[in-house]
Amino acid sequence: MKIFALLLVIAIGFLSYDIMYGRNGIAQYDKISVQVEKAKHKSDLLKKRNQALLDEISDLKQGNLTIEELARSELGMIKPEETFYRVIKAN
Repeated sequence: MKIFALLLVIAIGFLSYDIMYGRNGIAQYDKISVQVEKAKHKSDLLKKRNQALLDEISDLKQGNLTIEELARSELGMIKPEETFYRVIKAN
């Protein structure tokens, strides 16, 4: 009877270790869960970036106002009859 109890305790210990640290165990599940959350976050950021690019492409296809706005803000272009004023903020 003592041998049976000892074998039972060893079997329970082995199975507990296997559940915690074995293949497809709780420790591996936690590790994979963290990786999945990071991948979801990165995916969300990329989706937002892609949507912003698609919106910009749509705006560019719709009219000249967006092209003019981009030329003014990014390239510093002005119309011939306009006067350019540069405002410098005081520290």
